[in-house]
Amino acid sequence: MKTAIASMALTGLLLGTFPVAADMHGDMQKLAEEKQCLSCHARDDDTPRAPGFKSIAAKYADGEMKGYLVEVVMTGGEDHWGSATMPDAGERVEVSEEEAEKLVDWILSKREE
Repeated sequence: MKTAIASMALTGLLLGTFPVAADMHGDMQKLAEEKQCLSCHARDDDTPRAPGFKSIAAKYADGEMKGYLVEVVMTGGEDHWGSATMPDAGERVEVSEEEAEKLVDWILSKREE
């Protein structure tokens, strides 16, 4: 009996996390749109202007460069990915450090998809 109750409780907890994950993905997608990330980037390498999020996640899979990526998201600049140049901060919508950290975490999570 205790096992059945524990199993039902665990199932409920696990199922309850999926809507939260979906909401988080939707929120991050919306933030990426608001910050104009999707003007150049895509989930995959389908856009010629900039690398896809999956490629970025694969390149920085160890997570050790997270601080660097946050800085790049906030400030832009050259020489991050071949000849692709990310617009400088003054040429696009401002991204706060908190927003950049959330976006980088979301982008790095794409390696698991």
